[in-house]
Amino acid sequence: KAFGSVSHQHIIMGLQKRVDQHTINLIQNMYENTFTCITTKKETSEPIKILRGLKQGDPMSPLLFSLVLDPLLCRLEKKGKSYHHGNSQILAMAFADDLVLLSNSWEGMAYNIKLLETFCDLTGLKTEGKK
Repeated sequence: KAFGSVSHQHIIMGLQKRVDQHTINLIQNMYENTFTCITTKKETSEPIKILRGLKQGDPMSPLLFSLVLDPLLCRLEKKGKSYHHGNSQILAMAFADDLVLLSNSWEGMAYNIKLLETFCDLTGLKTEGKK
């Protein structure tokens, strides 16, 4: 769900912190000019502008998703309740569009989940908790 729910606006916002303007313009053009049609046996719809989602199968999509997710990971790093083991602390593990939150307590996990929910509310990102 996560790849498909990312707003194009948040992709561009993520790029603006770390990428040169020429590259931002190229990626913005790729996403601003994306349309689809619905085809049935009898007819095809008018073109529908796609406003959300990363391109499935595009090798750049995991990187773009990481840029979108970075503010959440930074917030978790500053405010989250991590899992402690010896001298190590682990708060989250992220790969492609998968995210695992960790904590030493139920209260800490509830707090981390609240940070995630707030981020999702602000960005429109959808999660699949069952995974």
